[in-house]
Amino acid sequence: MKQYSKIFYLVGFLCMPLFILLLVYGYVKLNQMTSEEIYWGHNRSFAFAQASREGKTILLSVTKHRCDALRGLECGEGKLDLAGYVLLNINPSHSEFQNLISDDRFAELKSGELPRYYILNTNGEIRFSSKELPSLEDIRKLRKE
Repeated sequence: MKQYSKIFYLVGFLCMPLFILLLVYGYVKLNQMTSEEIYWGHNRSFAFAQASREGKTILLSVTKHRCDALRGLECGEGKLDLAGYVLLNINPSHSEFQNLISDDRFAELKSGELPRYYILNTNGEIRFSSKELPSLEDIRKLRKE
């Protein structure tokens, strides 16, 4: 029995660094997940509530495919100035898309040219509309108005 106990101690001692590395990796991964502040939301009522609470405007993107993160040009990859917005993404398979098409303010969507980007205030007024993500110059113009 004493022979086996030495083996168990040895195995346990050798597994300890692996366990510590696993804990550190999990800690780092959780911190990365919680520190990502910019993401595309998919709920219209939540986006408007968050925008009014934080005093931000809403960047509505209507794209062909769903945007989960800032990956791909139409989803804002490389655009660091998107942190000032509450991001809302809608695509043709989304249930809100039919409501947008029926709204006269979004008449451009009926032509089917996607992506389209809109900056909305918390009242739902369109302050900016374009085929491209707003540039820094567009943002400065909107803030002056």
